[in-house]
Amino acid sequence: MESQENKLNKAEDNVLSQIWYKYFPYWPLFLLMLLGCLAAGWVYSKWIPPTYEVSASLLIKDEKKGLDDSKMMESLNLFKGKKIVENEIEVLQSHNLASQVVNSLGLYAPVFEIRKSRPIPAYDYAPIYVRAKDPDSLNTVEKIPFNYNHSAKQLTIGQRTYPLNQWVVTPWGTLMFESNPSYNHAMSGKGNYFFALIDVGSIEAGLLSNLKVSATNKLASVVELSYRDQVPNRGVRILNSLIKAYMDAEVNDRNTLATNTAAFVEERLRYVVNQLDSVESAIQKYRTNAGVINIGEQGKMYLDNVGTYDKRAQEIGVQLEVLDQLEGFVSSRNAITGIVPSSLGVSDPVLTGLLDKLNEAQLSYERLKKTTAENSPMMVSLTDQIEKLKPSILENIRTQRASLEANRNNLNNNSSRFSSMLSTIPQKERQLVEISRQQAIKNQIYSFLLQKREEAALSNISAGVGDARVIDQAYASTGPVSPNRMIIYLAAAMGGLALGFLLVLAKENFTRKILFRNEIEQLSPLPIFAEITQDRSRSPIVIGDGQKSAIAEQFRSLRNGLMYNDGKNPGKKVMVSSSVKGEGKSFIATNLAISLALTGKKTLLIDLELLRSKITSNLGLDEKPGISDFLVGSATASSILYKSAQSDKLFIIPAGTGSLGATELIVGGKLNQLLGQMENEFDYIVVCANSLMEDANTQAISHMCDRTLFVIRHGVTPKLSLNMLLQNKKLDDLHEPALVFNGVRGRGFFGSRQYGYGFGYGYNINH
Repeated sequence: MESQENKLNKAEDNVLSQIWYKYFPYWPLFLLMLLGCLAAGWVYSKWIPPTYEVSASLLIKDEKKGLDDSKMMESLNLFKGKKIVENEIEVLQSHNLASQVVNSLGLYAPVFEIRKSRPIPAYDYAPIYVRAKDPDSLNTVEKIPFNYNHSAKQLTIGQRTYPLNQWVVTPWGTLMFESNPSYNHAMSGKGNYFFALIDVGSIEAGLLSNLKVSATNKLASVVELSYRDQVPNRGVRILNSLIKAYMDAEVNDRNTLATNTAAFVEERLRYVVNQLDSVESAIQKYRTNAGVINIGEQGKMYLDNVGTYDKRAQEIGVQLEVLDQLEGFVSSRNAITGIVPSSLGVSDPVLTGLLDKLNEAQLSYERLKKTTAENSPMMVSLTDQIEKLKPSILENIRTQRASLEANRNNLNNNSSRFSSMLSTIPQKERQLVEISRQQAIKNQIYSFLLQKREEAALSNISAGVGDARVIDQAYASTGPVSPNRMIIYLAAAMGGLALGFLLVLAKENFTRKILFRNEIEQLSPLPIFAEITQDRSRSPIVIGDGQKSAIAEQFRSLRNGLMYNDGKNPGKKVMVSSSVKGEGKSFIATNLAISLALTGKKTLLIDLELLRSKITSNLGLDEKPGISDFLVGSATASSILYKSAQSDKLFIIPAGTGSLGATELIVGGKLNQLLGQMENEFDYIVVCANSLMEDANTQAISHMCDRTLFVIRHGVTPKLSLNMLLQNKKLDDLHEPALVFNGVRGRGFFGSRQYGYGFGYGYNINH
């Protein structure tokens, strides 16, 4: 089984072969297009101004890639930025830097010199540079010619003269014409100079489009800058100006930051000093007004006094409760027989003595009560004694209560006073703490600002040093990098080949005529009997006895196909027709008849093209009676037969000299009668009829014959005509139709005679 790889190789070879056979015959066209495009490429490479490449390199201190300052410099550099190479690449390609470069070099006003009818940049050797006071307001002016007077150091534009190196008012704005230090008057000659004014934005865009900024690799922090310019010196100045603007911008940012920081620190120091003085004065004033010296000791003393007074007040309260109990007992009815409550806490000896006496009388009363009647003198005496003690006790209790209450009130007042003083201690302490905290904060801020002022002063040492270092200043290439002649010639060669392909495709695929046999096969299912190549000799007869030529062999092949017809009955009568005129019906019919006669077969050729009679004319029978005379009845069948000079077996019936009305008599029966008569006398009869689209009788003639050959000519037969005949079933209505592809040419300029098989429009062209 064939492998997949072999199949792919064969398919590739087949495609290449098809391309080769299709386009190689047109090699002169490809050669012409190739030479033409190469010539155009050569002219273009000579006409386009050369472009040079300018390069430079920077080293960026990237924190991600380990390149940094020393620790000492890092500690001193308060304003050091954190740089990333990718960000710096974008900064280098920013419009802001490009605008600075354009304005600093005056790129918006280039100077040119006319050489060989084209403008050449004269940046290096022009006598002046042009500067604008307000570049952003410039209007675009393509060409402003000027004359330069070297001795007078003046510039003349039109009728006005302007001095150098000073601002002057011009119709195009306020400009300055600066002298070029590189200008050499002795070598300049008479230059035809002019300058242009271009919008700054357009120049910036052009500068950035020609600028390329990239890192050398992912691990390095080296940035490569390249710029392409027609003037190498201008490109060098542009790159150097861009690098300077980039580094100046960084240094300016740092200096601005350092200056602003120092000013801010000084301002804050003055403000904090004033606040610190205010806080210290507030502490002094507060201590004086609040009488606060040592809040902690004062608070402890107040707390001890309050505790002492509260304790004494509690003791007096206990004594008052005892007095209340005693008073209640003495005042109650049970004072005679009850037990006197305890007088614990009562310090008055008089009251204590009275209570003791009352207690003894009560005890005695209780003992006698158990053995003596209540009316006895002793019981009555004890009762009187108890009753007499009660008023004294009550009076003493009242006296004691009044004294204790007075003492307790005094203690409560003192306790309340110290408690009030103690309650103010937290507020005073909180206020003092708040003021002290503000003092501490101000002290800290003051110390911090003093430190930062010193740091800012030290940072000014490194503020003027950027984080980028120039490795290579801008330098231009020794030779131009554009135009690249090899690329131009390669593109021109490819363009020439592509143009050749397009022309071949346009010639063969975008035509309304039939060119290829496969087009016929796609349109019609009818068999193609033969392919007849184009006869360059333009002779009506291309076949003869013993003649050896490709076209003769093709007619012999057509003859053999008719004679043998794959074993079927070939039929004697063959009609030849086509769709329109000029497709070679007469040529095919004449040479087919000759070819049949050369085999020894008695053959008759009938010219039924009554409108043109081309066969009759080619054979020199114009004035002879013919088929038209027979149809109108002015001649007999035997009188219109003529023997051909090409073969004694070939006879011809010309068109005749009859009237044009004979065309209507073709289908009247006489033609069919004539064919029947001649069929008995001849082996083959070849009838050349009018075109199918020009004569409706052609279809009827086809049914009088055994086979119909329909001629299609390469490059002549319209696709539309053939398609219409097929759609209207006109070809299908013919009797036993078959196709002949006539006039097939070899493809290309020299045709197939030189290149042989496969280079024609048909399948069987082989010279």
